[in-house]
Amino acid sequence: MADDAKREIGNSKELAKVLNRDWAALPTELLRLILPHLFVGDVKSFHKVCRSWRSTRIQSPLLMHSGYDNTRCKFLHPLYKDTYSMYIPELFGAVPRFSKDGWLLMSRGEHSMFFFNPFTKALINLPDLPQLYEFQGITFTSSPTSPDCMVFGIHVHFDKYFSISTICRGEASWQELCGNNNSPIFLSHCNPVFHKGEFYCLGQQENLGVFNPKKASWRVLDNPPRQSLDPFVSQERNFLMECLGELLSVSISSMGKLISVSKLDSVEMTRDKVDNLGDQMLFVSNTSCLSAKKGVQGTENKIYLPRINGKCGVFYSLASGLFQTFGNDFSHKDLCGTGELVNCCWIVPKADIFYSKEKLNWIKDT
Repeated sequence: MADDAKREIGNSKELAKVLNRDWAALPTELLRLILPHLFVGDVKSFHKVCRSWRSTRIQSPLLMHSGYDNTRCKFLHPLYKDTYSMYIPELFGAVPRFSKDGWLLMSRGEHSMFFFNPFTKALINLPDLPQLYEFQGITFTSSPTSPDCMVFGIHVHFDKYFSISTICRGEASWQELCGNNNSPIFLSHCNPVFHKGEFYCLGQQENLGVFNPKKASWRVLDNPPRQSLDPFVSQERNFLMECLGELLSVSISSMGKLISVSKLDSVEMTRDKVDNLGDQMLFVSNTSCLSAKKGVQGTENKIYLPRINGKCGVFYSLASGLFQTFGNDFSHKDLCGTGELVNCCWIVPKADIFYSKEKLNWIKDT
């Protein structure tokens, strides 16, 4: 009996320690492990516990958009109603062209291009373009600090003639390749995707233009054209991205009344409709398109758009077939009631990386 009494007293003391624990002192790393197991509706309750819990956010791509001079940049998290802004004078007069691995690829004026990480303020200058900036699509393969980084830009003239410019890390000038298309292609207003060693460019009819950098060859895949969602093709938005090792295209008709997702097979020349993304999220914009695994329960199987309703980011749910937000009760069959953010791109925050002076020098020292 005495042992039972001692054991009960000991258990009571342990319980008291747990109840009196300073929950606000839990490590951020532990809180981030908890968040992915919550449902969207529980996230608000999680953030009401205390200030430190409120400051722990779900890891997700952010939508960066800026004002007329690009020095005041705002970052919108798709799950939260609020935004935060940063004053970045380095971006004065510059235009975001593409984003990957936490880096922005920017252009300024007619010839200047540079990489910029808005979270570390690291900057890498590129050699000037020999011609005026007129790319319809531009991308890069990996972090600009990587030795194998390549920048690829393309312009198609009247659907028949192409002009491709590339530059690799360590090179002091751009390389240019021009020629005739083997098949007509009108490029969509989205950037190319580097996939399995080649650059894929999406046409308005979901045909693909492919550039092989090792062979320095360009070809247009002559797959059967897709029937347009919108009778006014110029008003249809088409986006291309890689998701779980596959190429996916997203097509949105004028005002979003029709939307479709397709998996593109460049080998079999097939296109398969996708009705469910599983635990994946898609993020689309003219400058950057990417996919990511769900951050919390309820964020999956959705397409996140560069649009807002009030202060809330808008997404399209493949499950409900509706455009919605997480911050208010907006729910609509089309994009009425939403506004499009211009001069914006999706970016994955990377702020805990130190770059040496050598890493920030694009041209190798001689």
